[in-house]
Amino acid sequence: MLKAILFDLDMTLIDFMKMKRLASNEAAKAMVKSGLNMSVKEAKKKLFDVYLKEGIESDTAFSRFLKENNSYSERILAAALNAYLRTKYDHLHTYPDVEPTLKKLKERGLKLAIVTDAPRLKAFQRLDAMSIADLFDVVVGLEDTGMTKPSKLPFKKALELLKVEPHEALHVGDWPERDVVGARNVGIHTCLAKYGFHMGKYIKPDFEIEKFSSLLEVVKCLK
Repeated sequence: MLKAILFDLDMTLIDFMKMKRLASNEAAKAMVKSGLNMSVKEAKKKLFDVYLKEGIESDTAFSRFLKENNSYSERILAAALNAYLRTKYDHLHTYPDVEPTLKKLKERGLKLAIVTDAPRLKAFQRLDAMSIADLFDVVVGLEDTGMTKPSKLPFKKALELLKVEPHEALHVGDWPERDVVGARNVGIHTCLAKYGFHMGKYIKPDFEIEKFSSLLEVVKCLK
């Protein structure tokens, strides 16, 4: 019997890359407005390229970008950070039907968890900003195991905290090579969030959903 559902966060509950690119673009525009000697178009591309190189969770991408282009100043950096944060929270929203669907899952007695490669604090910041933090029993972030998916350790940590067995859990994620492979290797049922699938190669999961609310049908199958 299904007792718990584990969720990836970015691109599963949130259209994270859309938000990240919009916020990065606004930061680039703010840099140019504050004195960066570069066209807005070039600044947008180069800044996002730094994010992709450093890692999308980087806290130093802006300063590195400015230093690499011999343009570092606190004034430009401050303008960029303010523009980034304003845009980020303006566009930090769940996919359609996420909140009502999560509430229905909780009403059915299911335990809910986040298993993310992001630092736990950043995960909580996103969940809190979207007013859904209270719906999750457990949040497993990078520092909990020091390993990213598809390592078994983040999944095992979530199961341990939830006090459920692998066959009693379902994991929902957008990246097959990390989410499907990692969960399957632990013995957890797998569900691919196809609406967020943009990275890596396709690996067939146990279930697929084209929209978040379809998860309720998957739960019926496993109950």
